[in-house]
Amino acid sequence: MYRQRRKKLQRRRRATVTVVSVAVMAMAVGVPTLAAADPVGDLLNNVTTSLGIGGNAGGSGGGGGGTATPDAGAPPGTYTPPLHGSNPHGQGTVGTVDLAPSDQNPLSGDPNQSGEEVTVGDTRGEQNSDGTYHGRTTLANVLGITIPGLTEVQTNPGETKNGPLQPLQDGLDQLCTASGNQACLTLLQMDSSTTSNGSTNKFEAAGVHLGGATGINADVATSNGNISSDGTCQTAHGDSSVANANVATLLTAGVINGSSDSTACNTGSQSVNQSSSVVNLNGTGLAVPVAGCDNGPPNSSFDLLGLLGAVCNADNSNSGLTSSPYGVREGLTVFLLGGLLQNSLLKLTTVGPESHAVAPPASTTPPENPGGGTKGGGGKGGNNGGNGGGGNGGGAGSGNGSAAGSAAPGNAQLAFTGADLLALALVGGALILGGLALATTAGRNHRQTV
Repeated sequence: MYRQRRKKLQRRRRATVTVVSVAVMAMAVGVPTLAAADPVGDLLNNVTTSLGIGGNAGGSGGGGGGTATPDAGAPPGTYTPPLHGSNPHGQGTVGTVDLAPSDQNPLSGDPNQSGEEVTVGDTRGEQNSDGTYHGRTTLANVLGITIPGLTEVQTNPGETKNGPLQPLQDGLDQLCTASGNQACLTLLQMDSSTTSNGSTNKFEAAGVHLGGATGINADVATSNGNISSDGTCQTAHGDSSVANANVATLLTAGVINGSSDSTACNTGSQSVNQSSSVVNLNGTGLAVPVAGCDNGPPNSSFDLLGLLGAVCNADNSNSGLTSSPYGVREGLTVFLLGGLLQNSLLKLTTVGPESHAVAPPASTTPPENPGGGTKGGGGKGGNNGGNGGGGNGGGAGSGNGSAAGSAAPGNAQLAFTGADLLALALVGGALILGGLALATTAGRNHRQTV
């Protein structure tokens, strides 16, 4: 009999501890939840996230991944080349390898999160969400792995960085200057420079220039990704190529080249210009018999019994992946088993420039001392708003005026009020008192039994 009563007492004590613990957890979770603008929604989101229900899958970089569009990884004939990030940017890429390509479009602008297993010769100048600029030049990114300063350099405003062979390149540049630009060599050039107005990024695996512009010149694996703003227009540029060469004026040849330019101005004008070629000889594009692609018309495709397919000059511009203007242009894209599977088993992209520009905000200059009054201090906007401009003073002019500019709209709800705190305190107090009452009852029963 005594053992049974002792077990009941222990169960009641455990119940007491549970109730008190729940009260403490309610306080811990409730305070940050009520502090949010949407306490109910945030609480439900916290619960579903902790249980692994719903939520967004994966992270984002440089604009993040987009919505599912099956054509993004589909075989030739229905293929839509993916944009990398929805933020303003200019990008040039020599090549990518993508196993089981994703149907997301746009992909992330961060090669660590894009899902592409290998990225080679990638340059990108971009504008962040806070308006600042950023630059990146990458020799190779394999399975999301890069070595800062060795296989990749990145810059923020006010920074200029170069690749690991820059000391050697400096010596080669001195020889070039000493020869009167008659013997110039480039070896693994990786440059990135970013200012408050833009970013310039360049990659070149190798270059040989002998005899000046009319001599023998060859460049292998090059790309540029740039973006800039002059206050009126923002211009984004991307270009890349596998190889280009010329022998004086007698012969010029290019193998897989592409470029993309986007411009957006606060005057309302905007434009996108793109071009690419697979084989170019003396300025004339040639057909590619092996791939069966015409050289020039965009989105020319070829498929061999569903086993091997190719798209030449894959083009995508202003089709709703982000705000216009933007464009993506791929030189030659090859698919493995594209016709036998819903998506291809493997996608190889050679040359993939892209660009996206957003017009700078129009500058507004307040009128000089409007109304004849003395300019007073501007008011500060509410939550998420900016600082207001100077209002009209209280002199002989128009009196106290409103702040120039408008603060961002609020959500018509205080983040955390006294009523929320009172309700939270009542709930927590009730739970704690309930637990103490159970403990007291259990103690009395125990004493009476003993």
